[in-house]
Amino acid sequence: MSVLLLLATLLADPPRKRVAPTYGTRFCDSGADVAGITLPPEFCIRKFADVSTPRVLAFAPNGDLFVSSPKRITPGGAGPGAGAIFLFRDGQRFTFAQGQAFQTVHGLLVTSNAIYYTVDESVLRVPYAAGGTSIDPSTPEIIAQFRATNPSARWTHSLAMATDGSMYVTRGQFDNTTCPQPDDRSGSVLRIGAGHAIEGDIVAAGFRNPLTIRCMPWGNCYSTELSGDSWDSAGGSEKLVELHDADNYGYPCCVARDVPAPEQSPKPDCSRITRADHTFPLHNTPFGFDWERSFGWPEPYRNAFFVGLHGDYANWDHAGLQWAPTDPVTHLPSRATTDFLTGVGKGKTIQRIADVRFAPDGRLFFSDDHGGAIYWIAPRTLPVPRH
Repeated sequence: MSVLLLLATLLADPPRKRVAPTYGTRFCDSGADVAGITLPPEFCIRKFADVSTPRVLAFAPNGDLFVSSPKRITPGGAGPGAGAIFLFRDGQRFTFAQGQAFQTVHGLLVTSNAIYYTVDESVLRVPYAAGGTSIDPSTPEIIAQFRATNPSARWTHSLAMATDGSMYVTRGQFDNTTCPQPDDRSGSVLRIGAGHAIEGDIVAAGFRNPLTIRCMPWGNCYSTELSGDSWDSAGGSEKLVELHDADNYGYPCCVARDVPAPEQSPKPDCSRITRADHTFPLHNTPFGFDWERSFGWPEPYRNAFFVGLHGDYANWDHAGLQWAPTDPVTHLPSRATTDFLTGVGKGKTIQRIADVRFAPDGRLFFSDDHGGAIYWIAPRTLPVPRH
């Protein structure tokens, strides 16, 4: 690596050693809350690390945090990152992978023996052993290869693995009016891996942008869905859905069940479109989401649902972090989500919340892809666990 290239890399993402909290203390005992941010008084918020364009967060079983930093400008307008996957362990950061092959890295999934990641048109796998700090030099194995048949296809995929070992990937698309779609896999959630077609088998379709997918310990998998940007007057909404085989959410033909898209002529049949399990106002842009799972959070936040809002594309309005209590049987939000963290937006310290993940130690992490940083939130009583 040339001296100039090395200097540019260091300036983009300077290495920094962070001091890990000490066992026997509480996470909130050190540091100071982020200025300008409001959240319930029984919680603290701390900046975890500076990372250029942090998009997706993934925790390994041992608690290591992996972060994707794509170099391509994101559909939401976040600037070019490092083209890398970063690893955080015990207060230290490592460049786990970086280079031309990671320019569009986005989705991440970490298991006990492998790391899966997405690039523009593929899902790849590399071996991984706990404690490793760089990518295995073995040639990555292609798990899925997407057909480039849709000029509106997005490169920002998400990955998840269900409790039965099934693996899922999302394929989003930009706004378009092509009804019906020429490729059923455009705007879909696909099941991939051994026993499935290399381009994936469709689980659910009719999405514009299933931005984030999560599979939870109780066996269900969920996805957010960003609806048609021009559907304000037609009752359009963003969605949270529980995934089931053969579900179809109608995009771009239908706004919702029995509601044809206003720009379609002749009007399509929307009588069999799958209903959303939960909705958000259009343009709030729900990004990452997760559930508290008895990590030590106080009531009423125990077992609650949390979602990061990227906000309106044009002005970042409504960007922030929201929450809702959940139904103990379905785990779905039992009411509309409301603000948990505010003070986010243009010109603020925290600008747009992207991914949201609970760490095994009980802290709630989130990425700010426009502000270039990762933060965590914890109850002020949450203790640092013994390693």
